[in-house]
Amino acid sequence: MQLLEYFYNKSSTIHTYYQRKFFIPDSKKVLIYGSPWSGKSYLVLDYLTKFEQDEVLYIDFQDPKLQFITLTTQKLNLFIKENSIKIVVLDHYTHDYFKRLPNANQLIIVSDIYYEYIGFEAIKLSLLDYEEFFSFQKNSSEKQVFNLFLKRGTLPQLSSQIAPKEQLFKLFIKSHFDKSQQKLLSILAHFNTHSVTTFQIYNYAKERYKISKDLIYKQIKEFQKRDIIVFIPDYTNSNKKLLFFDFALAKYLSLSQNFPKQFDSMVALSLLKHNIKFKTFGMSGYITEKNILIIPAPFESEESFWKKAHKRFLSYKKSSIKKIYIITVATQYEFKIEEILFEALPFYEWVVINEDN
Repeated sequence: MQLLEYFYNKSSTIHTYYQRKFFIPDSKKVLIYGSPWSGKSYLVLDYLTKFEQDEVLYIDFQDPKLQFITLTTQKLNLFIKENSIKIVVLDHYTHDYFKRLPNANQLIIVSDIYYEYIGFEAIKLSLLDYEEFFSFQKNSSEKQVFNLFLKRGTLPQLSSQIAPKEQLFKLFIKSHFDKSQQKLLSILAHFNTHSVTTFQIYNYAKERYKISKDLIYKQIKEFQKRDIIVFIPDYTNSNKKLLFFDFALAKYLSLSQNFPKQFDSMVALSLLKHNIKFKTFGMSGYITEKNILIIPAPFESEESFWKKAHKRFLSYKKSSIKKIYIITVATQYEFKIEEILFEALPFYEWVVINEDN
């Protein structure tokens, strides 16, 4: 019981927390999952401030004291009963640790990966979207926030940190990935926004470091489960576009991530975070299930895009495109070809309306 006493008496207070769009329900069983450093632990710790400390048992499975001591469900249930604990949190939990989950008035499991637990209400926590990042900044103009967003990316810990982002990126990578996975991260960052297969990734990787085909396939599947990467299917063919979970981290990991690729990634990630179903439309943009086409074109002028639009108009018409958004850094314009409206908007204006896409 000494280990349980340690967790029970340990303070779980957080000094600074910026309110997210996500809330923990009062359900009896809750699973909170999402990519590493998405703020899952902080969301839970903020939720726990509503309760008395002696009502809560917060167990962090990354605590080094758990390396040589094993908890059992029987001992945990007894401890919960003896101390009249109402809320039990299992943070950084792996699904096979307990054969049978403990009993509590409210049980909250926090994990990088989604598990099919019977009777649990699941909440997927994503990295910051632009609106959340914007809300964390104080006394900054829209342009300043946008530039800061480009530099820092979507990891919550970076949104308000003064320390150099390179130090925090390095800490994040070393604390969440082993050496083999770290190498693969750099390979995946290189292919961010590219149409690529797992086999092509393997061929590129094996030329740079020693790795087996089985291991790299296994690691890629694990990264997909942890939302580190996602493959976006194409609207017209069988190709899939790789999307890395944070555009700023991808740039830190690879020299291939120039500004257009970074901007493209920013637009696609925004669609994902707003739960908009979409596919890639060749290499030019993204088409939603409502047949809205979104084209990242950070520095495209009206005249230049007008010429391109006329050349591609037949393909737009064949695909039953209803409207086309041209996402820019700062430019804004609008024109129409037959029944299709073309509207160019700066990213920070489009991103607040993209739930309608």
